[in-house]
Amino acid sequence: MLRISSALLFTIFSFILFGQDTVNVTDVNGRRQGYWRKTDSAGKLVYTGRFRDGLPDGEFRYYYPDGRIKTVSIMSNHGKRAVTVSYFPNGKKMAVGNYLHEKRDSTWQFFSEYDGALVSLETYQSGVITGQSKIFLPEGGLSEIFTYKDGLRDGPWEQYFPDGKVKLTGVYQAGEKHGPLRVYYDSGRIMVDGGYNHGHRDGAWFYYDEKGNIDKKEIYSMGQLKNP
Repeated sequence: MLRISSALLFTIFSFILFGQDTVNVTDVNGRRQGYWRKTDSAGKLVYTGRFRDGLPDGEFRYYYPDGRIKTVSIMSNHGKRAVTVSYFPNGKKMAVGNYLHEKRDSTWQFFSEYDGALVSLETYQSGVITGQSKIFLPEGGLSEIFTYKDGLRDGPWEQYFPDGKVKLTGVYQAGEKHGPLRVYYDSGRIMVDGGYNHGHRDGAWFYYDEKGNIDKKEIYSMGQLKNP
């Protein structure tokens, strides 16, 4: 009986030591190794994941204070790249994308908190939004397209009706509306025809009725209406 009890105690003691040795362990060089879990000052779980030679490796899970999953990242390339899925507190998907050197990279998808529908597609390079960005209608159709350069809207800008017809065409330059702007009726006829100069209405603006007749004409000079 004593031998059985001793064996049982040895097994339990070994299990405890094993658990201690494989959670939040650093090697002789101070590098994190194996499974780690971090908690905040209140004892709430912040993240769980594995390290190899001090670098994150494989799946990491981050948590909201109530314990719900906030983000799941799959780490690779010695911790340089992460394929990431983020979640709203209600459990619905918030965003899907990649990190490279801890900065957003390539295409990112963003979703609605309420119905999970795709809200937008954005492209990043070194953490800066660049290239074409698409915004979608709740029912799934394309709503708007922007073009970005170095984090600022720069290039063509378009809006669409739910049936896919063009609703607006314009241009941005260095974050400001700059160039011709046209707004259309759903029939395809022009509703408004004007232009911007570095964010200000400039030049002649024409307003048309649905039959194509000029309803009103305005003249602007750097945002100032000259013929009220």
